[in-house]
Amino acid sequence: MQEEFVPYHQHLLMKIWINNPPTRVSVLNEWFVQLVHKVRMEVVAGPTSVYVDHPGNEGLTGTVTLATSHASIHIWDHQEPAMAQFDIYSCKCFTLEDVLEQFEPWGIVKYEWVMIDRNESPKIISEGIWSPQHEYIDENS
Repeated sequence: MQEEFVPYHQHLLMKIWINNPPTRVSVLNEWFVQLVHKVRMEVVAGPTSVYVDHPGNEGLTGTVTLATSHASIHIWDHQEPAMAQFDIYSCKCFTLEDVLEQFEPWGIVKYEWVMIDRNESPKIISEGIWSPQHEYIDENS
């Protein structure tokens, strides 16, 4: 008999600057699949990604639906360095470090994050900024 799932609701929001952004839909879709495996979750729909070519908003955008919720990203690849806005919400535990590993091939320049505990009233449990100049700053430690 399968053990009953007990949800733990958390939401990670990230703004991340990168030197080597993906520009092909197939690459972003594969990245989503690898991310989902890394955080030990399950894809139930997607991933779905498209390249947006509207001036000022150029870049890949994509989502993946998880058995435990979703992940989404938009990458502005015409900026220098490129910038992405990313979020993953799940009712299954995951870590910032597991998510960051998936961004490493893209050449992380800097990132900012907020982790929100959404189990009762939403509350920020971790937030910070990382850059080579500042190393790792957790503003709630």
